[in-house]
Amino acid sequence: MRILLFLLLAFSFSTCSDRTRDLSGGYFLREEGAEMVDILSYSSTGREIPANVISYNYDEDFIIACQQPLKSDNIMYTNTQYFYGRDSIYYWLIVHHSKLVLGPLSKSQFVDALSKYKVQLMLDRHPYD
Repeated sequence: MRILLFLLLAFSFSTCSDRTRDLSGGYFLREEGAEMVDILSYSSTGREIPANVISYNYDEDFIIACQQPLKSDNIMYTNTQYFYGRDSIYYWLIVHHSKLVLGPLSKSQFVDALSKYKVQLMLDRHPYD
């Protein structure tokens, strides 16, 4: 049953998106134009990084992302609290080995999380590169 659900989700995302790119840990980047870039999980229990992702990077252990939230809620995403408002930039960290998704974070919280988990990545990948 899980395999069927996975295949249906993968097919629906591949037919509706401009482009998808596999990342790591069962996550993928979905690009539907410049204003609709998000990071989603193939797992039904995984969390997402809502649009709009403006930069990201990943390796086998982590995914990091910088996000400018959409101006209004989108029913596709779980309810995300943006403590500094939707006009601010937020940061995210996914730690694969503990299935932990941290975000939305301020810049200082993000830097602290990178240090705590010993992440050696830089936010130097951009959608449509």
